[in-house]
Amino acid sequence: MRERGRRPARKRIEMSMRKTLLAAGLMAAGAAAGTPAAAQNDIVIGASLGLTGIYSTIAKTTEVAIDIAVAEINAAGGINGKKVRVAKFDTAGDPKQAVVAVRKFARDDGALAVVGPFSSSEARVAFAAGERARIVQIPNASSAPKLADKFSYAFRMTENEGLQFQRVISTLKKRGMSIKSAAIMHGTDDVVSKAVGLFIMKPIFAKNGVKLAKAPIGFETKAVDVSAQVTQLKGQKIDYVGLAGITPVAVRVLKEMRRQGVMTPIIGAQIWADPEITRQMGKDGEGAVFSAWFWYKKDERSREFTRKFVAENKKRGVDKPFPHHVDASAYDAVYLLKQVMEEQKVTGDPAKLAEERTKIRDGLHTVVYNGVIGQICFEKTGDAQLPGYVMTMKNSEWVLLGEHKSLPCKN
Repeated sequence: MRERGRRPARKRIEMSMRKTLLAAGLMAAGAAAGTPAAAQNDIVIGASLGLTGIYSTIAKTTEVAIDIAVAEINAAGGINGKKVRVAKFDTAGDPKQAVVAVRKFARDDGALAVVGPFSSSEARVAFAAGERARIVQIPNASSAPKLADKFSYAFRMTENEGLQFQRVISTLKKRGMSIKSAAIMHGTDDVVSKAVGLFIMKPIFAKNGVKLAKAPIGFETKAVDVSAQVTQLKGQKIDYVGLAGITPVAVRVLKEMRRQGVMTPIIGAQIWADPEITRQMGKDGEGAVFSAWFWYKKDERSREFTRKFVAENKKRGVDKPFPHHVDASAYDAVYLLKQVMEEQKVTGDPAKLAEERTKIRDGLHTVVYNGVIGQICFEKTGDAQLPGYVMTMKNSEWVLLGEHKSLPCKN
């Protein structure tokens, strides 16, 4: 009788224990799903990267720059005593995925801020999603005009193409280099290339008294053959050809120019200011003049970042001569967030997530940070003021012609 009486009691106890364990498990699962992955110990920063797709080459090196910054910060004690962890999302350069990324960072990962997305097309839609989630995003390459000014949580670590092109012209004049006449070649099927050629180069040439030999020459950026367009340059006595196109397009046009015997040097702002032009343009790029917001030989800190960047990329099977300025922007963005989080006494406590994200936003509006790029601050529009380093190509290497300090920010 006792044995029969005990079994139901034991079963009741076992069932009770199972229910308790199940409830605890569900609570833990719920906490894992509902509580940010940062838990109580990490400062989480999101990284929205196009590791596959059209931006994959530069995105992979941007990832390296972010990883270097985080490793350095953690080795020095982290942020406010807590380790930094990066939550990464591959957008494949797709604007829709950039929206998914920022939502995931905000809801699932407990990120306090996001570096990225990369492109203007991604930022155009991700900024709106980030505003709804009330989380800061800092693209390191988006430069299309008037993207961030509609949102309070949107900031961009890039510089205005028009300002940089004016810096190029001013530097040439200051050095006494002839810039009296020019031609313009620009892409017609790419929004940025067309805008740079027609709405930046053309008026800035005019403003500076540079005579255009003929109307701007348009070409399709996807076209393999640009010989007919380049032929229009033959016989023109000009000092420079203003070339508006992304790096592979600029290289293609330049090669065709040289094939047809057009030896005029090219001039641009930052649209093709890519380390790879040292290899891809080679001797054909001799005398090219352009601008970037990062100069890898600026000072010892920039050189040290460059050494680490080249070495880490090599470990990952990528051969880079030095960082692109968008890589430097990503590196500095992490450190800039560190400075703001320390100034705002951010803890990473999940219970204070919304409050601390807003503190970061407010801190970015007033921060002045000195990084590997130079001095960085943000206008009330969310766009950064960055320096300009005017370069020329000599013996397939970048040579500094002039340096323009960052303009002061107006808030």
